Amino acid sequence: MKPKLLLTLSAIWIALIGLLGMFPATSTYGIEVDAPALLDARFRVALSLYFGLAIVNWFARDAEASKARDAIFLGNTVGFVIWAILVALVTLTPGSEPTGWVFVVINLFFTVAFFMIGRANMSTNAS
Repeated sequence: MKPKLLLTLSAIWIALIGLLGMFPATSTYGIEVDAPALLDARFRVALSLYFGLAIVNWFARDAEASKARDAIFLGNTVGFVIWAILVALVTLTPGSEPTGWVFVVINLFFTVAFFMIGRANMSTNAS
């Protein structure tokens, strides 16, 4: 897989998750309908950061090999592995939906892809 394809796919995936987060938490995260509005707002604030990450990946897709692009690949690797671990922990919680494993697998795919493609395409600049 080429770095451009990986960055494009991840930008789309992250943006979709961000969009999903803009819906009420009761419909997307199974939070009780009578939960405080502040809880819903906290979900939206946290997930709004995903749009920024999606934009970084989108614009980095055409970048030449550099230390900045190396950092983007490393950041995505770490971000996706943490995301996969946290989703797995939530999915292991009693009463949670088993569909969470789909998200764990997708995030682990991105983790492995960013690690392998990032390592294979590291820049050779000394600066």
